Order: sequence, then structure tokens, then C-alpha cells
Amino acid sequence: MSISSDMGQSVIGNLVKAFTGTTNEVVNEVRQEYGWDTGNFKNGGSWDTRFNRIKQVALQNELLVLTRKRGIWSFICVLNLDSGTLYVFSKDKNLEGVIKKLGRKNIHYFQAFVSLNSDPVDMDNQQMSLFSVFPEDYEMRRIREAQKILGEEYPLVNQVIFVVAKEEERKIVGVEAKLFNRYFELIDVQDWSSHVPDDEYGSILVIDDETIDNTENIGIIPKVKLEVKNRKNHFEKEIPSKKQHKRNIKEEGNS
Repeated sequence: MSISSDMGQSVIGNLVKAFTGTTNEVVNEVRQEYGWDTGNFKNGGSWDTRFNRIKQVALQNELLVLTRKRGIWSFICVLNLDSGTLYVFSKDKNLEGVIKKLGRKNIHYFQAFVSLNSDPVDMDNQQMSLFSVFPEDYEMRRIREAQKILGEEYPLVNQVIFVVAKEEERKIVGVEAKLFNRYFELIDVQDWSSHVPDDEYGSILVIDDETIDNTENIGIIPKVKLEVKNRKNHFEKEIPSKKQHKRNIKEEGNS
């Protein structure tokens, strides 16, 4: 399972520009027109502007635009009907927060969407039976949430890719396309940062407006949190050991 090139570079570039382009001009126009000096509207307004631009680019390139709502949060994602790839847009800090909460009481729509991705890849022929999988009831709840959100488009989705804006000190430092398995373990990543306009870095706000009230209350699954922790601990140990192994091989070759 990997990120396929199902969209041309021009389409990817236009989507990234729509996602990362500055929203200050639009927000300032609204503030001046209505005299909203306090600026409390600008967080949601910035995302509305951003989503609208993504929508226009998607429609111009025959991509299906899905407008959905979770609690008080409305969002847009883009579906490529040819490949069945659903593109979901987020900021890195918001996505990281959702990943950390996988298996807890509430199911975020990111957690529901990622359940549609296939099983973990076979890492060096590891037997995944070493891990306890999520309880069947928890997996079914995630799938039902995805069905509820996607509606008629649910059967059309084959995989979900997150388009993630990387931020440092309130400035955009890059954009990556990330593919996870259902456990939110990273399977593949592509760097799309070259499409971010140089003069528009720093346009995305840090406030986590997109994570407000977009989870549904789901009964607690006691085993899930521990299983997530066990998997996380394993991969944290495994990845460094592989890096060290490669480093040792390199040193032997140079000796």
C-alpha cells in the first residue's frame, strides 16, 4: 500500500496552493466591511476561505467535492473517483492530537476515515499476530462512523490520504501527503512542499478550530488504549534498531 500518482503535478500543486494560500486579505475585508474589530470570526473564516478554494480547484479538475459536518465543524474533502482516493486536509498539530487519542471514548472523523485503509504492511515478515488487534466492536463502530459521514460515497472510497500542513512558529514550513494504516501507523509519505508559494508562508493559524466538537460519543472500549500503546512502543523500539542496523552496515562497508 502506497501513495499512487493518481493526480497530475499541476492538480496537486493547485490543491496545495488553495490549501496553503494566505487568507488574510479575505478576513481583513470582512472585518473592515462589518466592523468586527474583535476578530473572533477569523479562525473559522480562514478555514471557510481555504475550503472554498479547495472546492473550486477540485471542481475544475473533475474531482468529487464532499462537504460534511461534525458537530459545529463543517469541512470539505476531495475524492478522486478514478482511484477511489479520498484526500482529507489538516494541520500537523491537529492530526497529531487525533492520533494520540485513538482508542479513547470519542471517535474523531479522522479515526473513522483511517479505518477504511487496508491492514498494516508486512514489515520484514513480522507476524502481526504478535499484536492484539482492535476489538471487533470498536472496528465496527469506526466503520459505521465512516459510513455515516460519507453516506452514498462510502462505497467509492478505497483509501484515505491526509494532506497535512506542517507549521513552526505559526508559519507553514511544508506540506506532506500521508498514508496511514488503520492503526495510524505511517505507511507512505510524499513531500508536496515545493508547491507552497514562497510569499504565502505563515498563513495558517495555530488554533485548533477544526477539532472542536467533531467527535461522536462512543462507549469506552477498555482494551483499545492499551493495545494502541503496546503497538506504539513496539514501533518506537523497532524503527531505531533498523536505523542502527543500516548505520552498522554502512560503517562496515567503509572499513
